[in-house]
Amino acid sequence: MSGICGICEPGRDLGTGLLAPMLDALALSGDEERDTLAGRSVALGVSIRWKFQSVASLPGIKIAADADLLDVTLLQQALSLAGAAAKSNAEMVAHAYAQRGVEFLSLLRGAFSLALWDEKAQRLILAIDRLGLRSLLWRKEGDRLLFASRIGSIRAAQADSVSVNPQALLNYLLFAAVPAPLAIDSGTEKLRPGTFLIFESGRVQEKQYWDLEYPEAESKSESEWAAELREGMRSAVHRHLQDRQAPRTGCFLSGGTDSSSVIAFSSEKHSPTNSFSIAFEEAGFSEIEYARIAASRFGTKHHEKFLNPLDAVEAVDRIIALYDEPFANSSAIGSYYCAVLAKENGVDTLLAGDGGDELFGGNERYATDKRFALYHSLPAWVRRGIVEPLTGLLPNNESKLSLPRRYIRRANIPNPRRILSYGFFLSLPPEEIFEDGFLEQVGRDNWLAIPEGHFRRAKASDELNRILYLDVKMTLADNDIRKVSGTAELAGVNVRYPLLDDRLAELSGRIPASLKLKGFQKRYLFKQAMKDILPQEVLHKKKHGFGVPLAQWLLQEPRMRELLLDLMHDPRTHQRGYFRASFFEKLMSLHQKQPNYYGEIVWYLLALELWHRRHLERRPETVHAS
Repeated sequence: MSGICGICEPGRDLGTGLLAPMLDALALSGDEERDTLAGRSVALGVSIRWKFQSVASLPGIKIAADADLLDVTLLQQALSLAGAAAKSNAEMVAHAYAQRGVEFLSLLRGAFSLALWDEKAQRLILAIDRLGLRSLLWRKEGDRLLFASRIGSIRAAQADSVSVNPQALLNYLLFAAVPAPLAIDSGTEKLRPGTFLIFESGRVQEKQYWDLEYPEAESKSESEWAAELREGMRSAVHRHLQDRQAPRTGCFLSGGTDSSSVIAFSSEKHSPTNSFSIAFEEAGFSEIEYARIAASRFGTKHHEKFLNPLDAVEAVDRIIALYDEPFANSSAIGSYYCAVLAKENGVDTLLAGDGGDELFGGNERYATDKRFALYHSLPAWVRRGIVEPLTGLLPNNESKLSLPRRYIRRANIPNPRRILSYGFFLSLPPEEIFEDGFLEQVGRDNWLAIPEGHFRRAKASDELNRILYLDVKMTLADNDIRKVSGTAELAGVNVRYPLLDDRLAELSGRIPASLKLKGFQKRYLFKQAMKDILPQEVLHKKKHGFGVPLAQWLLQEPRMRELLLDLMHDPRTHQRGYFRASFFEKLMSLHQKQPNYYGEIVWYLLALELWHRRHLERRPETVHAS
């Protein structure tokens, strides 16, 4: 994998040779180029796959940057630089720091991670972009700081032995990925979106330079908001195409409103736009008919691939090897093959539609949560004096008679716990799942500390916007972006996210929450903005998402079933100290009865065990890109 890495140890002469194991651990295909800088106190390295990745130096400044920047010409103008004055994006960022100091981050648009050494101040700055499109991890060991785009790169240089952080492992089970600032290795942390770290005089400080806010301006009519949103999306897509060549650029096309909207505006610049879709024979998972409708409407050069269980078998090992933290978003299989399809057709940049749900209120659970919130519109004396005593007389089981009682119970859970309470590992008594020793390590009171922190910090008055903010931070930055960007790079493709353009995100914060979820109509304003552009079939179709039928394949495909049974019954798996043996038995039984739900949970455990064996118990081998 491409990215940056480095070591900072003030007062020590560091050579570039120290970076070799870190760069080896970053590499995906083994043929990435490398660029390094080293000297007194700091060694910086980049594993290079794209031209926007490099190291650079100015007098007193060294920098390593993975910086896929937007509006580069405007940045040059702001810095009064001629086009030839900065040989690379890294050098341009160094000029920005030289002129503006730590305020330089406000000038940068796009996706980036960077490490900058200020020799005069003896200061290291680490930073990532506003929405977390890039990752950066760090670890302090005594007087030195290690940092890298991948945790495996830090492992390659750290002096301490590698041990699993039990809080990170628990959060993986809750959210299918390890959320920032946690990392799976004890003592290592991730930077959060829109933040930077300063390492100076042996101390670490983290600061936020940008965050998504929700001022909710009420001064416009619905039609005015729709027009502004439509033009905001158009501008965002066009910005992300500014320096791209049409034959080598394309778009993911799931058939949903987000990817179809990106296709619509991309087609205004690139005609024909390349579009890429993944499909399945299994009912309920494929949206290919909607992808074809969108492709036909906008005249794309359309490509599609139907996946089968054997494709998943071939992809699992590569995907487990790619993620050197536990990662269980099973739709990574579909994302990977979609990017492979693009690469096979000469495309090396894909535009993704991620972000529309989380910015504009498109997930079904937002409407579901609103139904629970309606209960609190009743006067307290009615709820507590009449409704709750009456519903308390109903059965407490899974029958239809118990529905009112279950509704009241969920409605009385405060957010964000309510919207997260559907999660499997939160729905059972912990004693039925986890070994006593593991429960002692993770405690019982702070399992949701990270989402609750996001929910509290959100600068929003409306509860929906607080939930959206939480999803921007966790569903997107910690999970979906890692899925799409990681699997695409494994295939040799770079991804851009126009719907996560920070200016479009800021616009979403100004739109009233009542226009995002109007009544129970999800992404209401988004659909108003696109109603004269998208095909009606796409605009009003039922949401599917980008899932894969992995749960069925785990039961039906012989090689996957064999892998599952072997690992779930292997004593090594049971001796990790995380789960009770009875829990494995119960989960496997539930998976047989309801595969589409419990199959995802089985995959969490299977992916965790495969990660243990691939990343902690044997020397990682090179992951070969397609």
